[in-house]
Amino acid sequence: MVIPNLSLLLGLLWLVLVLPGWAAVDDRPESRVERYFQNLKSLRADFVQTVFDTDSRLLQVSSGHMVMQRPGRFRWDYQEPYEQIIVADGERLWLYDSDLEQVTVRQLDTALSATPLALLSGAAPIEEVFTVSDVVRQADLQWYELRPKEPQAEFKALRVAFRGEDLSAIELEDAFNQRTRLSFEQVERNVAIDPKLLRFVPPPGVDVVGDLP
Repeated sequence: MVIPNLSLLLGLLWLVLVLPGWAAVDDRPESRVERYFQNLKSLRADFVQTVFDTDSRLLQVSSGHMVMQRPGRFRWDYQEPYEQIIVADGERLWLYDSDLEQVTVRQLDTALSATPLALLSGAAPIEEVFTVSDVVRQADLQWYELRPKEPQAEFKALRVAFRGEDLSAIELEDAFNQRTRLSFEQVERNVAIDPKLLRFVPPPGVDVVGDLP
């Protein structure tokens, strides 16, 4: 069964929600990251999610399609190896597992505040919250690493990769050195998103648990 890394998905939403409020006026690494998300209104892409253990051994691969739109909306359709859907509609987070025939619902604010990324998302310049560095790992990718300055942070690093001007990947390394990476292909930025995709109606007959509307 696919186990989506909600901290990573919500971390991407956090980048979209928080970073646009911060200035980006120079060529420092933190400004490069801010600049991209500052003008991001929507995003559509195919993705591959890979999970690595502490020894960098591959644990899991899954793939699908995603859309995201400000403010506070996204949809992740996991298609391989199992079907799951995660929808944030601006108010609630819906997770549908077709194999279990179950939908779990949470308040989006509660879900976001429970992630390690959101715990560090105060209204402060990025350099006050993170130590940001640029790390080139591949010839065609420019990686930026954000390490939290908060000593009790529940994750070690968030990494963002760009291929040219396009977002290529984000990666979260947790406190136990496990890494989850989302790699993006067919990226379309600031495109029109069908509003129906960003609403979720539970299929008939499935169990719905959690914080219902």
